[in-house]
Amino acid sequence: MNCYRFRVIIDHDGNIFRDIDIAQDAPLEDLHRSILLAFNFSEGEMASFFTCNDDWERADEFHLMEMGCNDLGEPFPCMRTTKLSEVVSAGGDKLVYVYDFMRMWCFYVELDSTQEAALEELPRLAMEFGDAPSQFSKGSEMFADIEDADTGGTGGAEADDGPVLTGDPEIDAILKEEYELKHGGGESGEGGSDAFDSQNLTSLDDLEDLH
Repeated sequence: MNCYRFRVIIDHDGNIFRDIDIAQDAPLEDLHRSILLAFNFSEGEMASFFTCNDDWERADEFHLMEMGCNDLGEPFPCMRTTKLSEVVSAGGDKLVYVYDFMRMWCFYVELDSTQEAALEELPRLAMEFGDAPSQFSKGSEMFADIEDADTGGTGGAEADDGPVLTGDPEIDAILKEEYELKHGGGESGEGGSDAFDSQNLTSLDDLEDLH
């Protein structure tokens, strides 16, 4: 079957990238998980894909979580319900992937080519270059400041005053919703983004086994 080969470059010091092969009709959520596995990042944080132009200027956003409906009653697009073939089609098409809205890890994703591959082989890591940074190496000073603010600088138990906001209305709305789901007793709907939470994924092969 046809598959896409994406080159995924992490926005970090040095030239660090991964090439990932994935089925054309796979959901964006599979590419999200494949990127995390390829860079040895763990799951559990908010994420979004953005379509963009040749200058990497962002346009449409696809959330990891289902975000309800707009004013017209239309559901906001999300990774689970959007196929890769709906957002890219030709070599050179670009996406921006943002993971962890506090640390703001940014990945530049470009469609390199379309190839043939057996379905059972996908998704797969086709190439890796450079050592991936630690997921927690970014923003450590900021998180230390937040912890000091929450504990009064005493190292005591953190005060639960709600999510730490960024000042960006769209991102803050997502952080508030995530906080309510985690602390307010909210539950994910059937088929929601928690469907894989009980899975122990350690490789792209594990992700393929889920399909």
